[in-house]
Amino acid sequence: MRDLLFIFITVCIATLIWKLRQQSELAKLLITKHCLQLDLQLLSVARFRFNFKLGKQFLEACFIFEFSSDNENNYQGKLYLLGLKHPRFELPPYRCFD
Repeated sequence: MRDLLFIFITVCIATLIWKLRQQSELAKLLITKHCLQLDLQLLSVARFRFNFKLGKQFLEACFIFEFSSDNENNYQGKLYLLGLKHPRFELPPYRCFD
């Protein structure tokens, strides 16, 4: 019985790590595309926090990314993901040049 419990816990932890990694890779891709569309320079990306929820989309995460629009000022934006879907970006007002 202990062996089965150990195997179950190991599989659950491995699945969680795999889903977290998958979500991080998707967030990096979405942020990179968003910055390219807005003509921004991406500086860094980091996971800020995550929550567990019941259901199919059980990982809710927030990523913080730094970007620059004029190579002088840095700004921080946020990306919220519910599982691997429903991305929502929040960007502060930043300086634009035409």
